[in-house]
Amino acid sequence: MFWRKPLPTFTASTHFVVHNPLVRMATDVLSNKALAVRTTSSTSTDSASSQDGASFDIVKTYRSLLSSDPDMTMPVAAIESLIELLRVTPSSTAMETVEVVKTQKALLLDSAPNPLPLLAGADLFEQYLLRSLRGQTVESFDETKRHLLKNRQLFAARAKAARDNIAVIGSKYISDRKIVLAAGGSRVVTKILVHAAASRPDTHFKVIYVMDGSPHCDASVSALREAGLEVETISTSKVAYVLKDQKDINLVLVGSEVVMQNGGIISRMGTSQLALLTRFAGGSQKRFFAAAESHKIVRKTPLWHPQVLRVGVKQKDISKFDNVGVDPVGQEARDWVADRDEVDYTDPDLIDGIVTEQGVKQPSQIWELVDYEK
Repeated sequence: MFWRKPLPTFTASTHFVVHNPLVRMATDVLSNKALAVRTTSSTSTDSASSQDGASFDIVKTYRSLLSSDPDMTMPVAAIESLIELLRVTPSSTAMETVEVVKTQKALLLDSAPNPLPLLAGADLFEQYLLRSLRGQTVESFDETKRHLLKNRQLFAARAKAARDNIAVIGSKYISDRKIVLAAGGSRVVTKILVHAAASRPDTHFKVIYVMDGSPHCDASVSALREAGLEVETISTSKVAYVLKDQKDINLVLVGSEVVMQNGGIISRMGTSQLALLTRFAGGSQKRFFAAAESHKIVRKTPLWHPQVLRVGVKQKDISKFDNVGVDPVGQEARDWVADRDEVDYTDPDLIDGIVTEQGVKQPSQIWELVDYEK
């Protein structure tokens, strides 16, 4: 077994009272006031309003939010979609609202071939809602909803702030006269590297970027070069060769769509392969880091390495030979993850650190950020 260098103890300066900052921000929005169980009926006349939310298209709302803001993450778009649901749904009781949220959440998750990022955000929102219902205040439920709607932009704003904080923390792991191997087209990885170049002018480093055919990779490489970084690109077939040949690589950096509660990550197809090659072809001096905002943590764990299908991801199952050479068409094709968007699972044993806005965590520490209270 290779000896792995211990992580330095860089941490964020902010103290987080609540495990997940998006739950905390919802509390901040309402000035620590909980939702009241006894409620008053709404007088909203919004044309999209419905007692059960049936006339509200949460899938369309979610997709519109994502397309309107390229910096918005999928979990935050899911949260904002559920807040919009509250705006158009005049429930007479808080428990009716909870049922509507659960129903619409299920519709949203069912619409996505990879529902895990949406689940991370939707679970956070539902967790906050259920926790608030246990409060003993007499504040009107409608008034509480108005507070939440008025300050809904805080969710997206603080999620972007989390990415900025990750850039500050992650940049401290960039070494002088070394090479970072990056992959996946992650926005947060790009932000880390750009921040390192801008904030540490005495640190001279280069980047090798693994190109997987995704437009996200092209955008990341362009942003890095615009920041003045020297960037070389390679195809996925050259990864093992480069890791063995290039001795100056000391950090492999990727993003993540979700972080599982056991510290494993689900990210773009090929991430697991890259982690394996880093460990067994790269040698003990190369570390594999993933960067992810804490609102991407989802309370699920694959039973074993390839089982992304068992946690809800709908993509081709190449472990079976049921339809070899047959591509899905029609509705089946729309229900599956597109080839270029397929994901895999990287085991926590292959990950040396996960860069979050709360500091760099060992995979075994991720469970500490998961709030199990319901």
